[in-house]
This record gives sequence, C-alpha cells and structure tokens, in this order.
Amino acid sequence: MEKTGRQKYIIWIFAGFLLLGLVVFGWRQFYGFNKNDEIFYISTVYRFFQGDAMLIDEWNNGQLFAFITYPVFCLVRLFHHSNDGIVLIFRLLYLAFQTAVSTYCFVRLKRFGWIRIFPALFYFVTTPYNINAMSYNTLVLGFVLMTLATVASVEEMGVRDAVLCGVFIAGAVLSNPYSVILFVLYGCICLGCFIYEKRAGRKVDSALSLCTFFFMGVGAFVIFVLFVIFVFSRGTLQEILDGFTYIVMDSERQKDFWEKFAKYFIRIHRYYKIEVYVTALLLVLRLADRKKKIPGALLLAVSAVSAIPYIIYYGFFWEMVGINYMLIPLAFPGLIAYVVSEEKDRRLFYGWYVPGVLYTLTSHFATNTGIYTVSAAYMIAGAASMLLIWKVLKEQPTVWLRILVYVLFAVQFTGCIWQRIFYVWGDEHLEYLNTRLETGPMAGVSTTEENAELYGDVLQDMDDLELTAQDKLFVVGIAPWMYLYTDAECASHSTWETLETDPLIRIYYELHPEKLPTVVYFYRYEEEVLDTDLAAYFADLGYKTSAMRQGIVMERR
Repeated sequence: MEKTGRQKYIIWIFAGFLLLGLVVFGWRQFYGFNKNDEIFYISTVYRFFQGDAMLIDEWNNGQLFAFITYPVFCLVRLFHHSNDGIVLIFRLLYLAFQTAVSTYCFVRLKRFGWIRIFPALFYFVTTPYNINAMSYNTLVLGFVLMTLATVASVEEMGVRDAVLCGVFIAGAVLSNPYSVILFVLYGCICLGCFIYEKRAGRKVDSALSLCTFFFMGVGAFVIFVLFVIFVFSRGTLQEILDGFTYIVMDSERQKDFWEKFAKYFIRIHRYYKIEVYVTALLLVLRLADRKKKIPGALLLAVSAVSAIPYIIYYGFFWEMVGINYMLIPLAFPGLIAYVVSEEKDRRLFYGWYVPGVLYTLTSHFATNTGIYTVSAAYMIAGAASMLLIWKVLKEQPTVWLRILVYVLFAVQFTGCIWQRIFYVWGDEHLEYLNTRLETGPMAGVSTTEENAELYGDVLQDMDDLELTAQDKLFVVGIAPWMYLYTDAECASHSTWETLETDPLIRIYYELHPEKLPTVVYFYRYEEEVLDTDLAAYFADLGYKTSAMRQGIVMERR
C-alpha cells in the first residue's frame, strides 16, 4: 500500500508539471512568424496531400519525414477543410507529440523511481531551435529517445518491446536517414555477442541478443512496407532513379568523411573548451587513482561545477539558439558519474547514454548546420546523464553533492524553460509580437507590424492572381507559406529556398515538363531579376511579366 501510494504521488507530480508546461507552452504557440523553416515542413507534406509523389516530384533530401506527418495532415484536413490557421494547428499537434513522448518515457522508466520525472520532462521543456513543428529535427529526437528509454528500462527485452523499438527506429530513420548507422552498428554488436555466447557458453544481455535485433527489424520492416506502398502508389522505380542524383546533391554531404568527423570534435571543443579539458583531466585522475583515494563524489562535483557556467551562459546570455547550445554541458557530468559509480548501470550507459552520444555524431553528418543540430541532439544523452548522476547520489548520499546536483538540474530546467518561452526563431523578441494575423496559414499567430504588413501584401498578391487548382505555382526565393495559401499545384523541386541561380530548376522541368508553372512569383525581387537567365528562360516560353506588391510575376495561363 505504501509503495502504491508513493507511485500515485509521483504520477501526480509528473502530471502536474506536464499540465503546467502545456498551459505555458500552449500560450507560447500563438507567437512568432517563422517565415522559412517551420512552414517549409508543412508545405512539404501539403504537396503530397495535393497528389505529388515523394522522391519524384519533391527533390529536397529531408522529405522522408513527411511520410510520418502525412496522415496527421490528412486527419486535420478531414475536419478542417482549408489551410487557414494550419501552422498554429500543427504547433499544437507538436505539443501533443511532445506530451506523448514524455509520458511514454515516464511510464517506461519506472525502475528508476521518482527521478524519472526529470528525463521525461527534460525532453518536454526543450525543442530544437525553439521551432514548434513536427520536422526531421524534432521527430527524430522523440523516436530515438523512446527507443533508448525502452532499452534502458526493461530487465528482459521481450518480443513486444523489440517490435515497438523497431517501429520507433523506423520513425527515426525516416526523420534522419543517417540514424540507420546506429541500427546497423547495433546489429553488428548483437552478432558479435551471439558468437561470444556460443564460444564462451555465457548468456549475454537480452538487449544484445540476435533475437531482439531480429524483432526490432520486424517492427521496422512493417513501417518500411507501408512506406514502399505509399511511394510506389504514385510513381515507378525508374522515375525515382531519374531524380535520385539530384535529391542527394548537397554540398555538406559531399565533404570528406574525415573532415566532417574531425569538425564534430573541433566544434564541441570550440564552444565548451574548459569543460572538455576538465572532463579529460577527471578521467585521467580516475584512471591513475587505482586505489580510489580521490572520492568519486568530488570528481562528479568538479564536473558539475564546470557544466553550470556553460548552461547559464548559453541559456540566458547567448543570443543565437541558446536553447540548443545549452544542452551539451549536462552530458559531461553523466560520463563522469558512470565512471565513478560503484555499481555501474551498464544497461543505462551502453543502452542509452552511449547511443545518445553516437546519434549526435550521425546528426552532424546529416546536416549542414554544424553545432546547431549537434547540440540539440545532446538532449538524449543529457536525459540519460540525469539518471546516471542520480545513481551516484544514491550510492554516496553526501548533502553538499546533493545540493550541487539540485542546482545543476534547476539551472538546466530554468534555462530550457526560459529559452522555450522567450527565444523566438525567425522573428523579433516576444514583446514586439503584438499584431495578430487573421487569415491564411498563419491565422491566429501574432508577429510584428512589419511582418504582418508583408504577410498581408503577399496574400493580397495571391488573391489578385486568382490561382485555382488548375494552376501551377513556382515561388523563386524563400516563402513556403505562399504554397499553403493556394490550391495551386507546387511547380518546384522543393518548397524550400529556390534562387534564380539554382541549376536544378531547368533540369527539373526537363524531367517533369508537366510541372512547368503557370505562375512564377519572384518573392521580394525588384525588376532587375528580369535580366537573369531564369527570367529569360520563362520569357522565351511566352510568359508575361507584371509587378506586384512584394515581387515580380511571370504568367502563362
């Protein structure tokens, strides 16, 4: 009865904090006009909703995540028959996704006791770039976290757990294809353990058995089959192969492997130099101190002290994406905590912390944003660090260390919540967002007067063009929200930024002549754009030119 009562108390505390977060972050969703990234995620899935084929009509290399959000978009449009307010709707749905992931982690981490509240809520209070959208950046963190939390929480990996992890892994791979490297590496480890088990006659951890790996593959394969059905329901293998070369064209990925590998460590050293040196020194001291004369609590305390200033600096004083930068420091004390722990939780360390750190490396290979994405991905290892640190506190219940860890956690959570509320990606500071947008995809969102005027002008341009479902729209520049405001078909290889110098434009129309636009909108361009090769290309095809409020338009209708 006492244990049951304690469990209910823990559940109510978690639910209370979660509800409070829902209220605060729910209010925050109504502010900030992100003209680029956030709306690009929605405009990508919208073109598939209109009938375009994945990997054929769309050439952006981050498009696979839209397979996950496609059914969500269809469900929304089933009850909401336009794109008015679609951005706000998806912000609230993302908050629901975060709630579900946090709750799942809280439930699965029962073996860790009340401290499980911290890693579960840690995921909830932060989001990459503070962009509240279901994207390849945000979805992958949720799926990887649920996978690792499942592996770390169970004593014996059963078939159900393995299959569920496989489904999560498939979601992670769709969001970031590079994360498949972790699954392949895990399979190699399972194979090695199988060989060892046969030769040594010793049973290995159930999480490392080939049977577990097989059933994870089963779960992932189910999603893969659904994905293949979706893709090939709209196109052929030859059509996919025709455009595949252009899909993978990315200057960042074309860089040398070892250059990318080295830059990962260079960037972490650049932004967390002192903590890197302190951690290295502590590891050397622990290795040299064979008789363990230096208390483990002292080593952990030094590591925590080296982390706190970085969290404060990036959380409260760093202007650019501090919500990402402040997530790396917590990972270092987690490593020290495992090293000094007397009874090491190997499942937690090797099943969560280490894969979490390795994932940050794969995220670095998958992106051209460097430390931005890497630091955001450290949320996973940071969540595991909280559990590793708490284990040392249980083994060495020193009052001063407990107080220091409370300060560490408090600073981390306060900084995350502060950033989540006040940092605005792609818009002005929160206090300047005082104009509410009333129509179009951003309806219900407040932004600056200047942005509201720009937004209104573009929507009026769209209204004046009287675009219908029979039209094909190509936006030159970066304004993916324009695609969301019309029923016109997207006539570009991506709704992301397409400049007049993009070499893929003509190639795309050569492979997809049916995609030639009826309307080309040069967003925020002056008449000088008519002197470019792209404008000449459309002029030679008979397009007529006119000037509008926020750009130059060429039409052939």
